[in-house]
Amino acid sequence: MELREYQKQAVEAVYNYLRHHDGNPCVVIPTAGGKTAVMAAICRDAINLWDGRVLILAHVKELLEQTTGTLRAMDPSLDVGVYSAGLNRRDTEHRIVVAGIQSVYRRAHDLGSFDLILVDESHMLPPDGEGRYRSFLADARAINPNVRLIGLTATPYRMTT
Repeated sequence: MELREYQKQAVEAVYNYLRHHDGNPCVVIPTAGGKTAVMAAICRDAINLWDGRVLILAHVKELLEQTTGTLRAMDPSLDVGVYSAGLNRRDTEHRIVVAGIQSVYRRAHDLGSFDLILVDESHMLPPDGEGRYRSFLADARAINPNVRLIGLTATPYRMTT
């Protein structure tokens, strides 16, 4: 699967950010613009070029299925597992784990250490307070303080008052 030019630019912008900043980048691509392909390219590079381990978090099983399918289409040799009660899977030993936040938010220690966490639909992360994402990410950082987080969304804003 070949990335479109704007997808390649998004991937390169993420790498540039990660090289030069300590924060967490957010990739904004419109709906149906190929965020999953961008995630797949980043995962492939993290595994094949940097010998890392990657977690992809999403909030609905359809996104988990789509992401897993795209990863396998891009590179069938990738070691991809799924952790989702809705999909009846509890894979934990893979280089890439695609997980539902509802299934893992209390199970960071069961999944182990990750070098990179990608959050699909990252606008779902609460800006403050608690919540499943925040609980999981705090535990993931306790396991690996150097874990990097990348958000992906079509809507990088909140409609809260």
